[in-house]
Amino acid sequence: MMTVLSLLAVAAAATPAVAQIEVEELTAGETLYEVRLLDGSVVFARVASVEGETIVLVTLGGARLEVTRSQIRTVRVAEGRVVEGELWRKDPNSSRLFFTATGRTIPKGEAYVGTYILVFPFVAFGVTDRITLAMGAPILFGRLEPFYVAPKVQVVKTTTAEISVGMLAFFFDNESVGITYGVGTFGTPDNALTVGLGFGFAGADFSSQPVAMIGGETRTSRRTKLVTENYFLPGETGMVFSAGIRFIGERFSTDVAIAGAAGDGDLGCCVPIINFSYALGGGR
Repeated sequence: MMTVLSLLAVAAAATPAVAQIEVEELTAGETLYEVRLLDGSVVFARVASVEGETIVLVTLGGARLEVTRSQIRTVRVAEGRVVEGELWRKDPNSSRLFFTATGRTIPKGEAYVGTYILVFPFVAFGVTDRITLAMGAPILFGRLEPFYVAPKVQVVKTTTAEISVGMLAFFFDNESVGITYGVGTFGTPDNALTVGLGFGFAGADFSSQPVAMIGGETRTSRRTKLVTENYFLPGETGMVFSAGIRFIGERFSTDVAIAGAAGDGDLGCCVPIINFSYALGGGR
């Protein structure tokens, strides 16, 4: 429990207060807003007109809703894209597949905390728009070992390609092991291919044979995305594969998948993967 609390404290310190738009700043236009009313309802709408204390909203379905400023609790720019009259929220975990990093980074001021396979809590946050830092440690053994850190720096960003370099390092018993890597994600936020290449290390010694990774993601609905993540290990060791579904909520996301391994004519399957994460910042 102390490990989880420590990681939450790191995320809270790294994430600024929720950024919201003042109701007085609302003006008519094409910007899509997420409007939360005092009665608890949430409306995704554009502002049609503003007359004194009265604001006329047009919802995604085309309905006109007239509210007063005093009825609005909070308002912010909606994040995501509109598909057939529905807002598909952006994936708050787009900087990773199930475990490995993508070429994307977390925007400054955003973060998420979660747990891998129920017992390995982690936190990841945007130091800047180009630098992401992740860290975590298991909770089974009552101590912060093996503790890991994973800095990542984005070196290329275009509309269809994002490329980063980074490191994943585990620390235990005054020793360190891990991998340095380069990774690129190509496509759109909803449909993309990710490929990476890395070299393992133990202390100051680096492997001469690389580990390759290929993964992908495709959005299938407002709340679901298919994800796959596969590793090709050095020599004749074989490969590790995984595939599953990410369920995307406003803040809470869940990965449900299976993983297996193949090598030397053997096939091992299937190990369940269940990851949880909770998004912070970003105007939520």
